[in-house]
Amino acid sequence: MNYFITSRQDLQTSAIELAQVKRLRIFDHLRAPATILTMLYNFDHQAVEEKLNVTGRVVNLFQHYQQLPYHSDPAIDQQIIHRELNVLGWQIKDNCAIHNNKIRVRINMRNNRLYYIDYLDQYGFTDRRDFYDQGCRTYTEYFEDKGRLVVRQYYDSQGQIKLSYHYRGGDGNVPILTLIQLADQGKEWQFDNEAELRAHFLDSLVTDNPQAILISDRSNIALKAFALMTRPARRYQVFHSAFTDDGQSNGPISAIYQPITTMLATGQLTGLISATQREADDASRRFHTSHSYGISVTYLSAGELSMKVPFNKRKAGKFIAVARLSKIKQLDHIINTVTHLHQFFPQVTLDIYGYEDSWNQYQTAKALKALVKHQQAEDYIHFAGYHDNLHTVYEQAQAEILTSHYEGFAMALLEAQGHGCPAISYDINYGPAEIIDDHVSGELIPANDQEALYQSLSRLLAKPALVKKYASHTQQSVQKYSFDCVAEKWASLINN
Repeated sequence: MNYFITSRQDLQTSAIELAQVKRLRIFDHLRAPATILTMLYNFDHQAVEEKLNVTGRVVNLFQHYQQLPYHSDPAIDQQIIHRELNVLGWQIKDNCAIHNNKIRVRINMRNNRLYYIDYLDQYGFTDRRDFYDQGCRTYTEYFEDKGRLVVRQYYDSQGQIKLSYHYRGGDGNVPILTLIQLADQGKEWQFDNEAELRAHFLDSLVTDNPQAILISDRSNIALKAFALMTRPARRYQVFHSAFTDDGQSNGPISAIYQPITTMLATGQLTGLISATQREADDASRRFHTSHSYGISVTYLSAGELSMKVPFNKRKAGKFIAVARLSKIKQLDHIINTVTHLHQFFPQVTLDIYGYEDSWNQYQTAKALKALVKHQQAEDYIHFAGYHDNLHTVYEQAQAEILTSHYEGFAMALLEAQGHGCPAISYDINYGPAEIIDDHVSGELIPANDQEALYQSLSRLLAKPALVKKYASHTQQSVQKYSFDCVAEKWASLINN
């Protein structure tokens, strides 16, 4: 079995987790058994797995030890609620049990399912909180008088404690994890941190399978665990974004990646995988290894590459940007350019597809929306939010625009080109130069050059024939990202 390691799969699925799902299909094709490993608890696991069509293909650390018998029927929740609220002599009101005019039990729902139950003492302090996952009590949290978490206990199907997380007080009343206990197979293990627990979990998976390949798609989740493993297994780190702080090949290596050179030298890490060959070459040089591979994080199906998109479906002046609303994407460059263009090309529109980055209380998203409002551009610049499927959007757009400071691959560019959509992008590390055939399927312009961006988009608006030319070459330009081509690279790595 081969394992793709991440944090968790969310309903608003990130590009990393989508890349893992596509990789599963490739490994299936190569007859190399594989599964996705998630290390964080996820209450949405069933819904996400169904949405991504990976039911039975995901192993979660907590679920692995708990083995809970989940109930799809929400009627089981009502039975639990009835049992917990019906205390002799207590009142029931608004999903609460009340004693002496004080709430002692409180029910909390999530997505129409029982989420957690609070148990309060006579002074109103929450003593404990029982969490439920599809009708099963999954873990309990206990609190001290300042509301600080003291211990979290995870249960198995028999209600026995499998995992205990112990906390002690830190600065600002913030709980600090100090001990993890695991009861499994008649033994008890103790760990000082989650990296040690994850290493134990990985060791247990590869004990009888030394040929297993472990692929880390989230360095903050797996790298430290790799260093602590005691069992042999091939271990790779995937760079989904640039490995330097500034995205430049000679820039400062990001702190989380700094141990990699030593890990490679000591055998704690087998090799590195980058989404582009350009980054793989840079990583080979910076980390002093010959085991650095360039393998795309995604692919285009034969159907996508052969699909004919009528040019008359494209809407004149319709530009799109597919990116989360974060600072690194520099979406303000596109907004400023489009508002300038609108003075001369009133038909121009811009639709921005992507979820809002929560960093710093959504500061970037707020700033971008304020910019659009300030420019009085709300009639033709729209924030469309996150969408699972953008096929129709790509087929209607005149061009997709990318202005990021840096990228790991720029998956949206590939998707756009696969659907016949020309692309205009800053020539940055990494991805655009390997996806766009310059002046054939789109244009590469100097990084951060907003004047060059303006001139490029102006040409497209003034010359529909140029858009048609680029659109006619997009699919041919990305043939190297076909399923078979990407599968061939994975086969080479697996059989290395």
